Amino acid sequence: MGHRIIKLEEKHIDEVVSLYIDVFSREPWNEKNESNEIRLYVERMLNLNSEQSFLYTENKHLIGVAIGFVKPWYKGEEYILDTFLIHPNHQKKGLGQLFLTELKKTLNNQGVENIALDTDKHTPAERFYLKNGFKENQESIFLFSSTHIE
Repeated sequence: MGHRIIKLEEKHIDEVVSLYIDVFSREPWNEKNESNEIRLYVERMLNLNSEQSFLYTENKHLIGVAIGFVKPWYKGEEYILDTFLIHPNHQKKGLGQLFLTELKKTLNNQGVENIALDTDKHTPAERFYLKNGFKENQESIFLFSSTHIE
């Protein structure tokens, strides 16, 4: 098979936006995303000076997307995996695991020590990450707040 991991570039945005909307409009997420919102998200991520985003392709066809960035961490550098998705026609075939393995190798070769991410509990995504070497941090909790003050 002709699987490759390549850097996400501006020329790929339309295809990435389309795949993002397709994947996250399905179960279990059922999101109602607008293409202009997702386009802006991808463009903003690509403009980060520490951005590291990748595509997983097979014979030049888009199979998966990993959008993220590297940040300083007390143990070196850490990759924040903000979005990871696999084309619905290629899910449950081991390609997500292959892509994640290649992503880990690529980041390790760059000296990045760890990958951090958040995902919804009790979803196929949670099971996927746990199966692929991620661990839940029992000492941390993910919190968020609106910036609007009432």
